[in-house]
Amino acid sequence: MKKLSTFAITSALVFILMGCGVTEEDVISSTEDFTVDEETVEAVQEALSDSSEHSGDTGSDMATTGASVTVSKITSMEKDDPTINYKQNQISVLDTKDQILEAMGKPDPQSDPALADHYYSFDDNQIGMQTVDVDKTETPLTITVSEKGVFTSMNISVGTPKDEVVKTYGDDYETFKSEYGIGYKYEFEKFVLYFTFDNDEVVEFYYTNKEAEKIALKQK
Repeated sequence: MKKLSTFAITSALVFILMGCGVTEEDVISSTEDFTVDEETVEAVQEALSDSSEHSGDTGSDMATTGASVTVSKITSMEKDDPTINYKQNQISVLDTKDQILEAMGKPDPQSDPALADHYYSFDDNQIGMQTVDVDKTETPLTITVSEKGVFTSMNISVGTPKDEVVKTYGDDYETFKSEYGIGYKYEFEKFVLYFTFDNDEVVEFYYTNKEAEKIALKQK
């Protein structure tokens, strides 16, 4: 028996089943890691090989029929990953300022990078980034999210119940006061993750870059 990953089987099934009217999302949503016999492994590997050899023909057929395949980015599903999943992009408070701006697009007009603590906002200020100068280079200090449909690496977003946050991130948190009440603070090696709650649901979450925070405190 051999273990074949979801990604490998999904890749093959997408090419095999698209001609039957089955979408990539249908295939991905119905697959899990599982154990298969060697014949199945060989069949899938052959399908992947064939799809690679005929990728040019497939592209032509898809262009003719109007079909397209969009491959979503794979998240780590690790608690100590500061990745934020925004639409089809991923950003992190540990990224550079330029990487974040490239992924997020043009900031809102009310952004004010000229401030001592440079501030950029996106989507009508539902996502904000504050940077601090480190060796004359703007470095992300915090990223704040109050927009629904934007997720942490563990698929927590605005609207997620408080109990689900604790179930996902654990009960090793500190509490802090916010304008809505009590929030939860989770500390990791390179960043801190904060959740703010209202009516026992997430109304905002934000990440702080620990190294940039140390420098910002020294500069004050």
